[in-house]
Amino acid sequence: MQQINPENEEFGPVFIQEPDDVIFPLDSDEKKVMIHCEARGNPPPTYSWYINGTEVDSKTDYRYSFIDGDLIITNASEITDNGKYQCQVENSYGIILSREVLLQFACWCCCLLICICVAA
Repeated sequence: MQQINPENEEFGPVFIQEPDDVIFPLDSDEKKVMIHCEARGNPPPTYSWYINGTEVDSKTDYRYSFIDGDLIITNASEITDNGKYQCQVENSYGIILSREVLLQFACWCCCLLICICVAA
């Protein structure tokens, strides 16, 4: 009788951490935004990202890159990058789509007020 090794069991993707809303300070010296998404599955899943319902194409827009499941936006711009983001994770056993999260831009003082209000 063959024993089943749980590490070899195949299954569809499951979120470990879905993305969270991001408020990016307009006056930041670092013009890079990272939105985190992490999932597990077997076979290992692949990730894709959507902005306002449109798939992010890192091959045609150099500003976007993927590191594992994270979306990195270089030279983030309020005009082009403000909006709703979703992480899609898939393997041969299924596809999952994260909740929508907002990327917003604000002056640093506004960010501090929001942080103070949230913390209170």
